[in-house]
Amino acid sequence: MRINVAGPLANAACARCGGAFHCGAADPDPCACSALLLSATLQVALRERWRGCLCLDCLRALAAQDTAGESPAAGGTRDPTPG
Repeated sequence: MRINVAGPLANAACARCGGAFHCGAADPDPCACSALLLSATLQVALRERWRGCLCLDCLRALAAQDTAGESPAAGGTRDPTPG
């Protein structure tokens, strides 16, 4: 899943937790996040809340909350960049 990717983000900071990770959106092989199953509702919530990619740990945690019926986009830090 890609969230508002504006260009290659080889060494990115997660928009949710701030942790460093490698974003593979511009890699020749599929990005690791493309293997995650995220509901359409969760994808919309993520796009509304954060600008940029999220690390796999955050995406996994949010997907688990979504599956458990919790509010998946709650928590974490909000990107101060106006959207």
